[in-house]
Amino acid sequence: MKPSCELFSERFRTAPSLPLLGVLLLGLAVAWPAEPQEAPAAPTKAQPQNHNEVRKAIQWKRFDYTCENGAKVTVYLHDTMAKVRYEDHVYLMKQTMSADGSRYSDGKTVWWGKGEGGFLQEDTPDGSGEMILKDCVLEKPVAADTVTGTITYLVRMALPTQATVQVQLLGMARSDALATVIAQEKFALGTKQVPIPFTLKYNPAKIESTHSYSVSAKVFLGSEVKFASDQVYPVLTKGNPSNVDLILKPAKP
Repeated sequence: MKPSCELFSERFRTAPSLPLLGVLLLGLAVAWPAEPQEAPAAPTKAQPQNHNEVRKAIQWKRFDYTCENGAKVTVYLHDTMAKVRYEDHVYLMKQTMSADGSRYSDGKTVWWGKGEGGFLQEDTPDGSGEMILKDCVLEKPVAADTVTGTITYLVRMALPTQATVQVQLLGMARSDALATVIAQEKFALGTKQVPIPFTLKYNPAKIESTHSYSVSAKVFLGSEVKFASDQVYPVLTKGNPSNVDLILKPAKP
């Protein structure tokens, strides 16, 4: 058995030299595949903004008043705010404390509504400001009745969409009296085809049971009358209906 010092000497002689070992290690470093690098993340698209978050328009409630000497004033209310329109003036006001009624002020002018009345006044600390409008009374909406029916013509032709239709409710107190227009409705023909339906609103307070009433219609193309009713279609009084079907004839040039 060889001594340990001889074995160590022999192994050292058989081991590769240090320069050769360095070359081998360098070759391994070059040949060894590099770790794959992570690809850069694709740029993300900007998130679209939500355009639906739009403030809703303020819903105002409208009140019309007739004041002294027939003057008109319109009051629009929303929560604690008021818009008062008189002639060419518009006052934007906020509700203020009051012992009676609803008081609105912009610091210079006050609208004070009480029940179905009100007044417009200069706003002063002692309440003795100059009166702008007084004795204002709320106008109540007029109930409306309707005459309905259809309009047609027998000529085979299509009218352009820009044609307009005019329907009138006519009243005649006596046979020799000129017809008066009680109500009128005018609308664009658009894509409507004959028979064209219509609804004509009128104030029932203008109808007298002893008078006669009829409905007439015309179709215009610009200012030119293309079709018109050429006979009387009685409605409403003396046993006549509130629904009528009109047949129009080509207008005479």
